[in-house]
Amino acid sequence: MSRLSNAGVEKVNVAIKNSGRNKTDRYWAEKALVSPETWNRFRTGKVMISFANFVACCKVLDLDTKELKEHIFEQPNLNFLGRARAIESLNSLAKTNRVIVIHGLGGQGKTTLAQKYLQELESNECQVIELYMPIDATNIPSAKSVLDEWFNRDFHEMSSSQFAVTLDRLRRILKEQKIAILVDNIESLLDENGKFIPEHSQYLELFSVLSDHATQSIAIVTSRCRLLESRLRSVYNYAIPPLSQSDWQDYFTYNNVLFDEKSLTEMHSKLGGNAKAMTSLCGEIHMDFDRNATIFWNQRGADILASADLKDLVSGHLERLVKVEPLAYSLLKRMGCYRYQSIPHIPIEALFYQLWDSPEAEHIKIIEVIKNRSLLELVNGKYSLHPLVRAEAVQLLKQNEEEFAKAHSSAADFWKDKVQSLDTDKEILMAFEPCYHYLETNDLNKIIEIFLKPDILKDEHLHMAFYGRLSPTLVLELLDKVEERTLLLPPEQGRPVLAHVKSFRGSLYFFSGEPQKAVLELEAAIKIIEQINSPQLIIFLLSSVFQAFACKLDLGEFEEAIALTKPYVDNIDRYKYTDHPLIQQLFTVYPQMVQSFMLAMKLEHDASIALVKKTYDTITNSSLSMSDTSRGSVSLYLGFICMMSKRFDQSLEIYNTTLKFTREIRHNQLEAKTMYGLAETYRNIGDLPKAKEFCLQAKDILIKIESKLDLAKVLVQEALISRQMQEHSCDDNFEMAIALFAEVNALKQVERVRKLMS
Repeated sequence: MSRLSNAGVEKVNVAIKNSGRNKTDRYWAEKALVSPETWNRFRTGKVMISFANFVACCKVLDLDTKELKEHIFEQPNLNFLGRARAIESLNSLAKTNRVIVIHGLGGQGKTTLAQKYLQELESNECQVIELYMPIDATNIPSAKSVLDEWFNRDFHEMSSSQFAVTLDRLRRILKEQKIAILVDNIESLLDENGKFIPEHSQYLELFSVLSDHATQSIAIVTSRCRLLESRLRSVYNYAIPPLSQSDWQDYFTYNNVLFDEKSLTEMHSKLGGNAKAMTSLCGEIHMDFDRNATIFWNQRGADILASADLKDLVSGHLERLVKVEPLAYSLLKRMGCYRYQSIPHIPIEALFYQLWDSPEAEHIKIIEVIKNRSLLELVNGKYSLHPLVRAEAVQLLKQNEEEFAKAHSSAADFWKDKVQSLDTDKEILMAFEPCYHYLETNDLNKIIEIFLKPDILKDEHLHMAFYGRLSPTLVLELLDKVEERTLLLPPEQGRPVLAHVKSFRGSLYFFSGEPQKAVLELEAAIKIIEQINSPQLIIFLLSSVFQAFACKLDLGEFEEAIALTKPYVDNIDRYKYTDHPLIQQLFTVYPQMVQSFMLAMKLEHDASIALVKKTYDTITNSSLSMSDTSRGSVSLYLGFICMMSKRFDQSLEIYNTTLKFTREIRHNQLEAKTMYGLAETYRNIGDLPKAKEFCLQAKDILIKIESKLDLAKVLVQEALISRQMQEHSCDDNFEMAIALFAEVNALKQVERVRKLMS
């Protein structure tokens, strides 16, 4: 790397002035065969450029490089040795391509090159998003869950429940913002012809957006094979060149490895200039052969690799490691049990948990052995395995069932001990990591225990932590996997687990604004629990009943809601002996909410409102064990019952309290639903301007979070307000509401709107 000295800058300015051209004229860059950005870096002398580009820029001005160059001895970045020219190539390709696939054999440095390039873009105020794909095809996340995480984590927006809608939003964002995306190890998504495998066809749709010429984005993809989808636009397959022999020589020199030119030439040739091979062998030479590459090559050169493929190199390296340091070999195998997906890098404590059979005083030394052999990657003080190393470690670990089970159990213990609060999104993701380890060992009951006993989450189960913070897609996909395993068990073992899964999934759908899906899951949970007749599941029976009741209210199925819950409300006393910390709210809140609704339906309004007031006082003034989300939901329905009974003063009081509360807990959907309730109440008391104001605010929120059922209700309310204000837009809103209700299969709501229209 080189740059102009201060005197050199002056000489360059004089030469440009004498030429009669401008300093920033594209002529200079084109003549030097460099990018305009590189030319500007050269002439200012503020940023180093590659020596080859430095020479080219000096040459077009007929100036001597020796007189212009600032003489600085610079320790090279050993992780990025020999890739300056590749960066220039990527800069050039990015001018005409939206997706660049860096492809080559494993260990060639594809990911390192991509990360370095994106770091430079990030320094120029470009937002960078990274996606690391697992090599194991069975662990590939869905394209929808990937997009959900981008929207929640990187764009700070709610994604849509519909994949196509989220893609359209992504296209809009990529047109408006400068974004660079890394997709690492895409080969697990491709077939032998370089096309997306059918079960992950949604990734083709995602890449169609990323490859759109109209966007400002750039996607850098790494792969061991080329991407050959003819349906994608603006994709360039860039074959990463191997490191040169001089690069290897520099790397060995800066790592104080002794070598002769003949041995280095043979080593470089046999390994094809592979970057990962270079670092792996350098580590072994340094540790086992007293830094002497010549001795190493004389002893191991003949059979070092069966081929130049890195997987074979890793396999051979591990075979050597087990002979030299068995404890380090065991640790490396066990590290394969960590996923490195939601949490791509793990702290050193996670490694300690896998060293159960070695002295504590030796732990750091064992870790250093692996790190020094370049088998362990260190990023900001945290650890990970190269995907190919992990793949080999997983296979080796599976050969010993007892060690496999112990490794996953220890990893689960680490995550459980690690998470002491859920203050950050990362902590929520870590709290779910034990589930994946128990899934590997088929300990399904322990997964349920993780959901049920989160000591760090007040008065609620773990999946509730996702609401308003992260997309529930990750949890839904985990529950799908648990259900698949459950169905393979004998019925007497599988039913309790399946009941929990259905109950959890129903809750996720309920609080995510998908009541039809929620009802199907909740009713399935109710049916299974009744078949089992277990006292331990009563809490989930009642919880599922009352959540299904709320869903049916949202769908306008009032009679069905009563029919579902009445048998349980009428016989609620028989459940009072259930021992569970959350059972109190199911006796002091939910039955009264249902009873007050039933009374309102029978036009017994005084009795209904008296019960509403009692229930409202309970949730607002008592120390009842109840989650914030549940308090907000119950309060919302109490306001609705007051509105039904035409007790608008009480309705306004409850809705205003609910609105303040939902804003404190930052629950967008509950806030919008409360605004809808206020709009309906104000319309009924004749304050149409205020009704319309709340209606429009609710509408804005619901459009963003794509809650179709709630949005349809708001459109109906907006139409009624417009009708009373004698505006002419009401029919359009009625029709849009009918379309949305029909889309979510809320047929009772469709009937109601048609009656209102007539």
